[in-house]
Amino acid sequence: MLMRIVIRAGGVGTRLWPWSRWDRPKQFLPLFSGLSSVQVAWERFHKAGLASPSEIYLSVGKQSLDLALEQIPGLVHEQIIVEPDLRDTAAAIGLETVWVTHRGGECVIASLGSDHYVGKPAEFIRALAAAEKFIQQQPRYLVAIGCEPTRVEADYGHIRKGQMLGDSDGMPVHQVAEFTEKPDSRAAQRYTESGEYLWNGNFFVWASETLMKQFHEFEPEMYDLFMELQEAVKLPDFRESVRSIYPRLKRVAIDYAILEPAARAGRMAVIPVAMEWSDIGSWATLTDAFPADKNGNLFIAPVLAEETANTTIFVRNPDRKVVATIGLDGLVIVDTKDALLICPKDQCGKVKRLVEEMRRSEEWRGLV
Repeated sequence: MLMRIVIRAGGVGTRLWPWSRWDRPKQFLPLFSGLSSVQVAWERFHKAGLASPSEIYLSVGKQSLDLALEQIPGLVHEQIIVEPDLRDTAAAIGLETVWVTHRGGECVIASLGSDHYVGKPAEFIRALAAAEKFIQQQPRYLVAIGCEPTRVEADYGHIRKGQMLGDSDGMPVHQVAEFTEKPDSRAAQRYTESGEYLWNGNFFVWASETLMKQFHEFEPEMYDLFMELQEAVKLPDFRESVRSIYPRLKRVAIDYAILEPAARAGRMAVIPVAMEWSDIGSWATLTDAFPADKNGNLFIAPVLAEETANTTIFVRNPDRKVVATIGLDGLVIVDTKDALLICPKDQCGKVKRLVEEMRRSEEWRGLV
């Protein structure tokens, strides 16, 4: 089996509003020296040698297709997978599996989220290679790449390491004892202090056939629809069939649908990696990717600050000449041409809820 890589870029990234929008989601924003995280990931895997260039795929929502074609020059029709409707990660991963195996038969697939920061990409690449080798030897397992925590974090899902299964290319491989959703702050503290937990970075490697067996067992209705897609992919009007079949798929995350029950059945493994990962899931975590100054401030903007600490200011407003602050501590200020966000850093997780409320409002819907 040969490795194929799918870069998943179908999310919306509402927590980085107002810069991130429905038609310009987080993973396509030029965060990294003018490049988006999708562009960084695409370049990383083209250089890594894990898969041939023709076997690297990009999965996007239909609202982001034009952005993807604009940002990835030379992206060909066969390498782009378009979700006609946002149905969460289980549906997206099933669709990508149908398409990739249609093109080249059963294989090892690395299904990788794209809206993140990786400080040590060489370690990430090493872990993916180790996962592929492990699956070649133990194809019954689904493998997660687990990120070693760098702090207590209640906004990430966690993976508890179980017994050692061995090593692969010098990297330890553990059974997954359990997946846990975002814990409360006390539980997150316990998790980190125990040394038994990793962050779930949304990076997975598996044999395509093994994954589909899990769908057959744990989500049989989804499996039946994937089989319809598998038949339709042989026909010239496949994309029309996708538009018809895909919205009928259950809206559920891969974690709930497959990974958690597979872990309970003893079929999940995890490779821990210290790769300085952050999903940049809120404005408060921007300092994971960009260093703060001696006062804990991060200014990506023209700022005049007096007695200001632990504050992030980000400006993408061509009319804003300067942001002046006095006596601030622990705030986030984000200024775009049509919206201004101001909130305490420890309340940034509520931005998603705010955006959802705006989306339901006729008055504000156009700003999300």
